[in-house]
Amino acid sequence: MQRDHIRQMVQERFRDSLAESNVTISAIPAPQLTALVNALADSIFTVMEGLEDEAAEMAPPPSPRFVGDPQDAPDQPSGPSRPEEILWHGRPFLTIGTRYELTTERLRVYRGILGNRIEEIELVRIKDTRVKQHMGERMLDVGDITVISADASTPDMLLSNVRDPIDVRELIRRAVMEEKNRRGLYYREDISGT
Repeated sequence: MQRDHIRQMVQERFRDSLAESNVTISAIPAPQLTALVNALADSIFTVMEGLEDEAAEMAPPPSPRFVGDPQDAPDQPSGPSRPEEILWHGRPFLTIGTRYELTTERLRVYRGILGNRIEEIELVRIKDTRVKQHMGERMLDVGDITVISADASTPDMLLSNVRDPIDVRELIRRAVMEEKNRRGLYYREDISGT
């Protein structure tokens, strides 16, 4: 069902692009043109699946992830000697060259296909998160997560086209709370207004 919806989106975008560029294709009958656009969409699916398989082969195996209540988590060593574990990793929907990774200590974004650029925020510096989805993204269950932090070099980090964005946001929130509790950091807000 997702393929049919995406195929329809590719057809609509193709028609819109033709209209915007004032190009008229009259030599190809409409059913054949539709078949051509569908073949283009299918080739996009094939390339993306191949890239996902290739990325999965290259990625390190994920550590077991815990999504429940932090108080129900299995006992883990506390303090700085605790090994860093991967809680979640993903890629933007229909995008290559970008990878996201949430660990027990930080949130990382890897960018690049041949080269590599890494941005990261320590979990203890994360102040808030926001999720934004427009109607088409809700239908595909993807969306953008904005991470707001106290990090001077990366005050905001955008995770775009994340699958299951609400679940991922909740996973980030729980990981932040658990890391702050482990380090003995507590939230305090001045509400005096002066």
